[in-house]
Amino acid sequence: MERLRARRFAVKAGVCVGGWLLASQATAAGLPAGARFELPPSEHSVGAVILTARGPGVHPITVVLHGMCGDAARACSYFAEQVTQSAHLICPRASARCAGGGASWPEQGVADAVESVVQRAQVALGEAVDDSHGRTLIGYSMGAFRALGIAQSANGRYPRVMLIGAKVALDQPKLEQNGVHRLLLCAGSWDMMHDHMKRETARVQRAGLSARFLDLGPVGHGLTASFVTYLPQALAWLSGS
Repeated sequence: MERLRARRFAVKAGVCVGGWLLASQATAAGLPAGARFELPPSEHSVGAVILTARGPGVHPITVVLHGMCGDAARACSYFAEQVTQSAHLICPRASARCAGGGASWPEQGVADAVESVVQRAQVALGEAVDDSHGRTLIGYSMGAFRALGIAQSANGRYPRVMLIGAKVALDQPKLEQNGVHRLLLCAGSWDMMHDHMKRETARVQRAGLSARFLDLGPVGHGLTASFVTYLPQALAWLSGS
């Protein structure tokens, strides 16, 4: 019955984008490794780009929130190669459209909208999901602010959090109370957020939180091609390797 419901849901939600796999094909009954599909927005949920893990078996979930006037597919492209080696990748689309293209995250309702689309993705992914050790949450720029807000109220759903290029103010008690076990802050050395994020990392480290700062090299605020060379060590530290 659960598989039948998943299939019906995926048929209703699936769309084909540039040859990407329809969500109706990516169900627990026959989930292809390395598949890509989209979920459209719904009344209470944003849409999302989803890339399944490339290996067989069950895998955890990694959620990536893009930046201001960003694009979920573009953000996903920086993480896809590394993340899908061991996890399903879910990249929600922000709901507030920008005049020049892309979309931004609103001030309110992001946590509920993201959680809703993650749950919809879990239905489509079915038995291929391992949620026993929680999820990884990654946010870039504006997405980092929203990711931090989610992590500080997620009740243990995101024990691993990575924030990139944002002048965040970390609430250590809330992070600990909501089960964040590993927190990684990152910025390029030319990014105006670099020094602030480094100081914030040191501050919560002194207070006992398992946190680390990763310098992304001589780059500014945007994600660049060189980012993928730093991602393996970032993911390894988050996973405790």
